[in-house]
Amino acid sequence: MQLEYCHIQGGNFGDDLNLSLWARLFPDIRVVHPEIRFYGIGTILGGRQPPGPKVILGSGIGYRGDALPDPWRKVYWVRGPRTAERLGIDPALGIGDGALLWPALRVPRSPMPGRVGLVPHFHSIRRFDWAGLAARARLHLVDPRLPPEEVATQLRSCERVLCESLHGAICADVMGIPWRAIVLARRFNDFKWRDWLDGLGLELAPAEMPVELLDRLSPAKAIGNALNRLVDRGGPRARQRMRPLRAAGERKRQVAAGELARLSAQLDAFQLGDRGRVARQREAMLEQCAAFARDHGTGFTP
Repeated sequence: MQLEYCHIQGGNFGDDLNLSLWARLFPDIRVVHPEIRFYGIGTILGGRQPPGPKVILGSGIGYRGDALPDPWRKVYWVRGPRTAERLGIDPALGIGDGALLWPALRVPRSPMPGRVGLVPHFHSIRRFDWAGLAARARLHLVDPRLPPEEVATQLRSCERVLCESLHGAICADVMGIPWRAIVLARRFNDFKWRDWLDGLGLELAPAEMPVELLDRLSPAKAIGNALNRLVDRGGPRARQRMRPLRAAGERKRQVAAGELARLSAQLDAFQLGDRGRVARQREAMLEQCAAFARDHGTGFTP
């Protein structure tokens, strides 16, 4: 099969999980039915997909609009009920994110006392010195560009985590690490978070940085951001106020560090999915994996 996933230059552990997870679950997946496209972890549905047969195990919608009708598409499950609704399929197939099946998330934790992690989105971390800011706020930066196994190791060392990365929160939740959603920059995708959280019966209530943060900004980009702020297309979720008008100076960095420290100390704002519900999600995913293996004549190693 042809593995379809979002390949990010420089790495993004949530997407890169696809490379190891599915080969472990289905050892001969790359040699059976080479004509079929396999959609796994990630926000990769929506819009027009390539022609030909395809299977979906846990993918989500969120960036390219609703997926167009496709008679070649076989859905085993998707990330959440909102994706299921937009695909026009049984809501019961909105089981959860496939990262839940990653074996590294079942390794026992060994948190360092007082360590609070910060997991930015890969877009954010490329545009600002989050390592320096995390150090000021006495947080432990977990770089989402690291290999998946290293990210899991670093998450296990945290007592709780602030996450702009959705897969940072998903992995933390599976590991039993309390997490809190935080908007560090404008490109926070509410839909995909709510899609996942609906499956856990949780609400999205993200904290937001009070200042916009960017290391460098060209004059042309500053003008463009100012115009977009003025027009304010997209409503409140577009978070136009977080379009930077200038590079972040010392004052903004001090404000941001103080706010991160304050947010990390609000213990009652951190969430964790019900353990029984997470276990039922995993069981349902494994059942769908077994059905996929039977349908396509591939081995299955749960």
